[in-house]
Amino acid sequence: MYVVAARLVAPRIGAALRVSPPGQWLLEGAQFAYFLGVPYLALLTGAFAPSDVGLQGSPALDLLLGWAAEEWMRALGQAIALGLLTLLVVRLLTWQIRRAGGCGAAAMEIVDASAAHSIRDGIYAEVHWSFYRALPMVLWGDAGRAALLGIALAAAEALLAGRRTTSSVSRISASSALLGMGSATFFALTGGNFWIASVLQVTMRVSLARIAPAPERAEPLEDVIV
Repeated sequence: MYVVAARLVAPRIGAALRVSPPGQWLLEGAQFAYFLGVPYLALLTGAFAPSDVGLQGSPALDLLLGWAAEEWMRALGQAIALGLLTLLVVRLLTWQIRRAGGCGAAAMEIVDASAAHSIRDGIYAEVHWSFYRALPMVLWGDAGRAALLGIALAAAEALLAGRRTTSSVSRISASSALLGMGSATFFALTGGNFWIASVLQVTMRVSLARIAPAPERAEPLEDVIV
């Protein structure tokens, strides 16, 4: 669906939609329907269970969303460690690029998004990636395999859609790849806890936006797929 929409809508039409108030609301509605509506409808039909995408652990009623307290703490600790490691990698990369005379944040295509945009894009991205992990979880029940196939599907979607810029490069930036791999790694380690994963994703995007070049701003549907 996203690939078809990206191919049908010309760049000038997309730019015109972003600057017009009705167009902005239309794009926001399209994003909401695509990133949240489609997975929710699939969940309602019973195509996959809440546990397949990390919405719930075991069905035990005495546990918080199906996870014991120690499981919550373990997943939280892993999320913090993974987030700090990712930020450290980004800092090292931007530092090396600056030493070489370039702009690290621009080279990694980190955009100066507002907190609201970062929260929205983080939630949309985590729902999207979790949705793509549902099928392999249903088929094999293996979190590691589901994480790999889910990120592969998202990457294929992004490459097929194309970035639609004058440079004709793919939609996959270094920062997007790090965020996507971080989400997949967390899912593989924990077996899936969507709630902590979403907080991790939002926190990472808010943190990365703070080191972005000031003139750049996040645009709808630009950095969510991967």
